[in-house]
Amino acid sequence: MINKKLKIFVIISLIIAIVEVLMIIHIKKETKQVASEKTDENDKSLEEVFQEITNIEELEELEELVEIEEKQDDKKDDKINNNNAKQSTNYTKKYYIKVNNGAQVVNIYTKDENGNYTKPVKAMICSTGDDTPQSGTYKIAYRWEWLGLFGNVAGHWVTQIVGNILFHSVPYVTKYDPGSLEYWEYDKLGTKASMGCVRLKVEDAKWIYDNCASGTIVEFYSDSNPGPFGKPTSMKISDAEEPFRNWDPTDPNPANPWKNINNSEPQEEPITPESPTDNPNNPEEPEVPEVPTEPDNPTEEPEEPEVPNEPENPEEPIENPEEPTTPTEPEVPEVLSAE
Repeated sequence: MINKKLKIFVIISLIIAIVEVLMIIHIKKETKQVASEKTDENDKSLEEVFQEITNIEELEELEELVEIEEKQDDKKDDKINNNNAKQSTNYTKKYYIKVNNGAQVVNIYTKDENGNYTKPVKAMICSTGDDTPQSGTYKIAYRWEWLGLFGNVAGHWVTQIVGNILFHSVPYVTKYDPGSLEYWEYDKLGTKASMGCVRLKVEDAKWIYDNCASGTIVEFYSDSNPGPFGKPTSMKISDAEEPFRNWDPTDPNPANPWKNINNSEPQEEPITPESPTDNPNNPEEPEVPEVPTEPDNPTEEPEEPEVPNEPENPEEPIENPEEPTTPTEPEVPEVLSAE
């Protein structure tokens, strides 16, 4: 009986041990699965987290967390980091951006027939700063329509290059207000003026925001040669009246006063040229001097001198002298009075 009881005890103990082992294995599997699901959720929400950022200070804090994750996982090389992003043979983005610190120009290229980014698309005047990268390549990551910047100002049409280095408009005093442009800073486009970001005209910042997908490479270099299209120009608006100087002249916003004045000017111009066309009436006046037909009058005038045929009158005096030879002499003065 003891042996049977012992055997039963051993068997039960083995069963319990096996069950425990199976439970441990199952628990480990579930833990791994939950962990992987959480990481997936984190990856999916990362972009949403970036989109919720409202200012550059929050961006810097989040960037630090992203850098830590990137160092732990080499598979996240495609995400923005402080290391240069190398251009691979599999790079398939439509555009390639080059920022020329020397000339303060941004040039956009697309692929040529051989698949190389040598075909220029457009050039943009810009303003970089002391903290702008002088060399290297980086990949565009996130973007915001409006983002708070250092100095309690805001940028419009913001695209992240690396860390807190961004493409954006000239700063605005008030976020979400396109009519609060720092016009004195706008006049500096084409010269070094920012802390490190790449400032652009609104139309150019929006073009990058709309057309350059995440992963687009941005290369920094310095050269006195502005590039294939030369260096674009930009209006100086500080001397303009309000509200004009508070708006970027290139902003497509329908409320932009520059847009309205540009539409009205061409209507006024045709009106002014019409008045000068009235002047041609003056040339008609010179037609009056065309009274060279008057030479006909002068010809007639000489006909009047032909009236010297009035010698008929002298003929009369001739007849007079015939009447009285001596008394007729006093009649000569009468002829003089007749003249």
